[in-house]
Amino acid sequence: MKILAMSDVEDNRLEYAINFEHEKLDSINYIFSCGDLPRKYLEYITDSLKRSLYFVSGNHYVLQFYGNKFNSPKILQKLYYGKGMRLRLGGIDMHGRVEILDDHIIVGFGGSMRYNPGNFQFEEFEMEKIVRRAQTEIRWQRIKDLIFFRKKKEIIVMSHAPVEGVHDKEDRCHKGFKCFRDFIDAVKPLLWLHGHVHFEGQMKTQQTLIEQTLIVNVYSSKIIEINKCEILVKNI
Repeated sequence: MKILAMSDVEDNRLEYAINFEHEKLDSINYIFSCGDLPRKYLEYITDSLKRSLYFVSGNHYVLQFYGNKFNSPKILQKLYYGKGMRLRLGGIDMHGRVEILDDHIIVGFGGSMRYNPGNFQFEEFEMEKIVRRAQTEIRWQRIKDLIFFRKKKEIIVMSHAPVEGVHDKEDRCHKGFKCFRDFIDAVKPLLWLHGHVHFEGQMKTQQTLIEQTLIVNVYSSKIIEINKCEILVKNI
């Protein structure tokens, strides 16, 4: 599986590759957005590459994804206590969702730690409820795979905010969620992709291995190649 993962900033290198070095992107299977990218930019990337989009919303551009319906009780209940809206913009809104993708289980958590009255921000206890629901769904999926003698699926997580203590910062806005770390301890994902944390130097990488989980800050875009349990992260 080869993933184009993006977050936070429209990447000139990616746009150049689309226009002049398309061969670099021909083998991409899926596009993952880890949040804070404008709707028009995501549409441009998906239309150009003609690949399926899986995304979570960050703490910015939220109204572009959910529109005027964002403040309705039904939508708020789904986003803050349940799941994303699934099919949006021709892609799948992965917030709070568990989906099967090839031989992997994909999980998504949107938003950031609450730091002001803005949209799509969560207190720790709010995100913990969403994480626990996803964890329960994964357990059921693994039970079903065991019953039907299916191969165990590796887990890939995409989030906007980082994991507490991994690539996060001291300020509340960019602080990671503790429940994400608990999730890693409980289900041991193969890969965790996040955004939200900007860092100087576009050619730098932020990769941290926690037990067997590789955590990658995909800012502003990365190509992630997964071959069984081997993972290769490349800049474009």
